[in-house]
Amino acid sequence: MAAHLSYGRVNLNVLREAVRRELREFLDKCAGSKAIVWDEYLTGPFGLIAQYSLLKEHEVEKMFTLKGNRLPAADVKNIIFFVRPRLELMDIIAENVLSEDRRGPTRDFHILFVPRRSLLCEQRLKDLGVLGSFIHREEYSLDLIPFDGDLLSMESEGAFKSRSVARAGAQWCGLGSLEPPPPGFKGFSCLSHLSS
Repeated sequence: MAAHLSYGRVNLNVLREAVRRELREFLDKCAGSKAIVWDEYLTGPFGLIAQYSLLKEHEVEKMFTLKGNRLPAADVKNIIFFVRPRLELMDIIAENVLSEDRRGPTRDFHILFVPRRSLLCEQRLKDLGVLGSFIHREEYSLDLIPFDGDLLSMESEGAFKSRSVARAGAQWCGLGSLEPPPPGFKGFSCLSHLSS
């Protein structure tokens, strides 16, 4: 018999611990000292799941914000990029990797796409000649972040936009199609929204 959750409490700390465990496992794949290069958008969400002490335990010595040109000097073996799958960020990463290759001692590069890995971004890195520089190319699913024991944050950039477009479509269907659809509005079934 399945447990009934109507009056039960869900322990969100279990979710936080699972996300931390996944982060620790990735960091441990990169043996040796590490520098993390952050997509600025991700520093807030990661601050909710991994304090600096956790990163330091796994040999993270330096942290930088992702910017063009050269990375700041860091005497580390691994450079890990934590980024959203955005093409414009891939251009900056390629610039960073190429400048590090010219700088001197070889380093191991790794990239962690948050929340999803993108073949389009990997193709951009390949076109820019740096895809082969990355030892690990993985994804880190960071969609729900526990703020507290009973509060979650949904870190999905497009969630509001998707919901708003669907809602606008449903409202347009409610008008009885008296007006033509807005420009660029593609196929939408009013019947699918009547049943929900």
